[in-house]
Amino acid sequence: MPDEIPPTTRIERRGFDVDQAVAFYEQVYASHDIHIGDAATEGFSWRYRAVGDEDVVVGTSMVAARRWGTINPGRDYILAWASGAGITLDTGTRSPVQMLPGVPTMYPSGRAFAFDALPTTQHLIRFDGPFLEAVAAARTQTVPAPLRFEAVSDPAAVQRLRLVITDAAPQLLDPALPRATRAARNTVLAEAVVDAFRAEPTIQLPLSAGPTTMRFAQEWMVANAHRAITITDVCAAAGVAVRSLQASFQRHAGRSPMHFLREVRLHRVRAALSTADPDTTTVSEIALAWGFQHLGRFAGYYAETFGEAPSTTLRRLSGGDAF
Repeated sequence: MPDEIPPTTRIERRGFDVDQAVAFYEQVYASHDIHIGDAATEGFSWRYRAVGDEDVVVGTSMVAARRWGTINPGRDYILAWASGAGITLDTGTRSPVQMLPGVPTMYPSGRAFAFDALPTTQHLIRFDGPFLEAVAAARTQTVPAPLRFEAVSDPAAVQRLRLVITDAAPQLLDPALPRATRAARNTVLAEAVVDAFRAEPTIQLPLSAGPTTMRFAQEWMVANAHRAITITDVCAAAGVAVRSLQASFQRHAGRSPMHFLREVRLHRVRAALSTADPDTTTVSEIALAWGFQHLGRFAGYYAETFGEAPSTTLRRLSGGDAF
């Protein structure tokens, strides 16, 4: 039965070999430069356990030695808390993040970052990017988009999130948890994270009221904005005629479907420019990645939308805070 399908992720690894640990964590963190230093007084050991599905994976990691290097979260969002002090995220930047014992912290997202960690146990919850973005979009009634998080400073918010984690994590670590129950707990946990860190989409485009097919078309364009798509592709995905979808957009949003897609892409470019390294990334590289083939027109659209040239955004906003 569907409710009995096991989770898609179940990992239990442990060992006493440093090279084995390095290879494993480089795979987990999509990295090529994980380093492990001197072992703790009891000798070196490591263990890692993770259970979850395509939306949420809950895990625990222990390394009995200092480790440092680079983590690339890709499209995922990672919430973590440690049993002890000594973990620093975004080392080497203007705003390194010191993880406090027992305090949930969001990893930097959308980019690779450096870390340095003393021997300790760390608990992690990895959220699939589109899943958490969809939860946040439902909260804010906007299109799903990459999220920006605030650091938690309200003790009450921290306590509420801890209570949700305390209740949900043990269940989610059970590989035998029924699929429907797991999905429900995933959503509750995601909502708590969105609320606690005041997660907001980096694209502030409210979803327009209109037919269900129009809402689906908007969400489909957001999810596929990085692809070379046409109005025909959008209509095929939404199951509606081109003329009908265009009429719905004009009536309820005051713009065409492809105009909406261009707005989404412009905001995605701005989000990418704001976290890019101007020494290694160019505006044209990011613009082309988001489907703008004519760079002159792109620059004009960008300046009209944001009031500045994209190169100004890249120089002014890059290298800011982690959250």
